[in-house]
Amino acid sequence: MIKLMSNGRIPGLLAVLTLTAACGGAGGTTAAPSTAPLPPSSLPSEQSTASQTQTREVTLEVNGKGKVMQPIVYTAGSSGSEADVTLPWKKTVTVELTEAEQKVGVPVSIIPGSVRDSGGMLKPASCRILVDGEEVATSGAEESMCKYTLK
Repeated sequence: MIKLMSNGRIPGLLAVLTLTAACGGAGGTTAAPSTAPLPPSSLPSEQSTASQTQTREVTLEVNGKGKVMQPIVYTAGSSGSEADVTLPWKKTVTVELTEAEQKVGVPVSIIPGSVRDSGGMLKPASCRILVDGEEVATSGAEESMCKYTLK
């Protein structure tokens, strides 16, 4: 029979021994995680990974004559800008879309900068975006940028 101390607690040594026994003993071992290789059916194949991504060719254009007064700022897979540009200007990039990006989309945009019109006034240069050779966005008379969601 276990004797209780005056405060009603089991002596500390007995508690430690009980816990040790419950956890596999003082010299017990714990099982190491399995290092066995996963079966081939549970590993992603190169073919399935490749089919989940999609590559698109994006062409950004800024049209007009002369030099732009501010840098051309763009986003197409990554962001960048180009200053001291003589128009027309064109940049083609390859954008690789993940499966998630194909569902929600990736923004593509151009802020074309300003050019002087025939009266010497500054106005936004015209721009357009092509995806795989097809025009998907163009700026109008009231717009100062081109934007598109690539999916």
